[in-house]
Amino acid sequence: MKSSELKGFLTGLLIGDGSIDKGVTKRAFSIKSIDKSFIDKIKLELDSCTPFKSYVKHTPAHFSAGCNHKESWELRTQAHPYFNKIYHKFYDDYRHRRITKYVPKYLTPYGVAMWYMSDGYVCLVGKTKGIIKNRRVDFATDRYSEEEVTQLQKMLLHKFNIHCSVIIRGGFHRLRVKQCSYQNFINLIYPYLLPSMYYKIYLGYEQQPIWMSNELWELQCFIKSALTQTGNAAG
Repeated sequence: MKSSELKGFLTGLLIGDGSIDKGVTKRAFSIKSIDKSFIDKIKLELDSCTPFKSYVKHTPAHFSAGCNHKESWELRTQAHPYFNKIYHKFYDDYRHRRITKYVPKYLTPYGVAMWYMSDGYVCLVGKTKGIIKNRRVDFATDRYSEEEVTQLQKMLLHKFNIHCSVIIRGGFHRLRVKQCSYQNFINLIYPYLLPSMYYKIYLGYEQQPIWMSNELWELQCFIKSALTQTGNAAG
């Protein structure tokens, strides 16, 4: 990965669930997921093109009264000056996450894919009752202000031609990809998406929509077949 590609890759992760810890001259990067292949992919990329030393911690599932923790994996690097250098591009002086001009400057399609795998999801409204009435392709941007989410909305439009709306869910502002951009969005991130996360681009159509290309329809049918075989057709 070239330097610009690494910046885009890490930018996507840091908009999402990735984080940089406290430090003075050196800081560490970490990210946690219930998808082991996602963490393995991040480690593989960092190990192949950076001097960052990293390790992965496995946490088994834990169930008890009033407590339900899924199995998870966390990647963490050793402290490195690089993360100290970019820290203030993602945090203010009070350790609150923020969106700066660094984000649209360096975010790449690979970065958008990493961001979506980290913080994005599809909701098929009505699926559990047998009839899908609506589809939602959202980014859980809960940690950001309305102004910052609007910045991300404009960035996705101007840089990648992805139209989104800003919606409120549970008191937080989130990005929702508009149906007119489903095709562009999936085409943008699919080359970088892990097979274990294909369910995040499954839209649940029974018939090919007019706007959907034959290639995307074939992909949707493939994902549906795979999800049915694994018992995860609802994503």
